[in-house]
Amino acid sequence: MQFEAIRKLMGGDQRAHLLPLGIEQLPELQAFDTVFSMGVLYHRRSPLDHLIQLKNQLVAGGELVLETLVIEGDENAVLVPVDRYAQMRNVYFFPSARALKVWLEKVGFVNVRIVDENVTSTDEQRTTGWMTHNSLPEYLDPNDPSKTVEGYPAPRRAVLVAENPSK
Repeated sequence: MQFEAIRKLMGGDQRAHLLPLGIEQLPELQAFDTVFSMGVLYHRRSPLDHLIQLKNQLVAGGELVLETLVIEGDENAVLVPVDRYAQMRNVYFFPSARALKVWLEKVGFVNVRIVDENVTSTDEQRTTGWMTHNSLPEYLDPNDPSKTVEGYPAPRRAVLVAENPSK
């Protein structure tokens, strides 16, 4: 529905199409100049495989823009929640931004840059008239908003940009 809303705002351009497929269902296309992965990585059981799948969609010299939740820490810091994180059930790995940079380099990306990292604010992620279910304020510890209700560090978001090497 989000795709159709954007297409309508663009004047109904019929040259753009939505294929209801996950990346794991796509062949190695090596066809895109830019690939975006926004809020997906921590939902993947195998984050390195996901990064390889993203890389395999890019042309040589193509660019990945990766946005995900991270934790603070050095290049070895990774949080693996036991059960839920901020009440999300289907989450697996939260690396630090520096660890994620290493992961991207490990799978073959070059010129990897952390372009933004910040704490997710309750002003930005909150219940609205359009979204009436619970949101971030309900998932933080009411006595210590620097932690989730499960006791993990509160959500941080990072954006990294990486390049598929030119051949």
